[in-house]
Amino acid sequence: MKMKTTTILELMTADHTKILKLLHDVEKSIGIELVSLMKVFDTFEWELEKHIFTEEKAIFSSYNPKNILEGYKMVPELVQQHNEILNKIRIMRKDLMWNKTVKFHEFKEFIMAHKTFEEASLYPKLDQELTTGQKEEIIKKIREIV
Repeated sequence: MKMKTTTILELMTADHTKILKLLHDVEKSIGIELVSLMKVFDTFEWELEKHIFTEEKAIFSSYNPKNILEGYKMVPELVQQHNEILNKIRIMRKDLMWNKTVKFHEFKEFIMAHKTFEEASLYPKLDQELTTGQKEEIIKKIREIV
């Protein structure tokens, strides 16, 4: 039986699912003692940062879009969103440490919009436009990191 080739979409969507579950764990842990709460948060932050690193270093750097204008408009926009996400995470860390209210709902909405865009537009486009060789190279890098 031939193994079905994995797509970037499948791998990265699975990673999105993992990150959302970890965010949910953080939310559920509100109220437990700080050391334990921060351990849960650290896991979430680590997985999220790895995911962003993977996208920017393994995927974006290998992407030479067929439609230059559209492709190169998309990448800076996503990098901009990544920077916003990382910034929000830093604020969240501070708020948790100082026992301030965290706006999980707002953060989740932002993450969900980003996730939806990547899963609907970015990953399918990459799977479609990249050569088998390029895809294998990216998937190898993804597996190393994620």
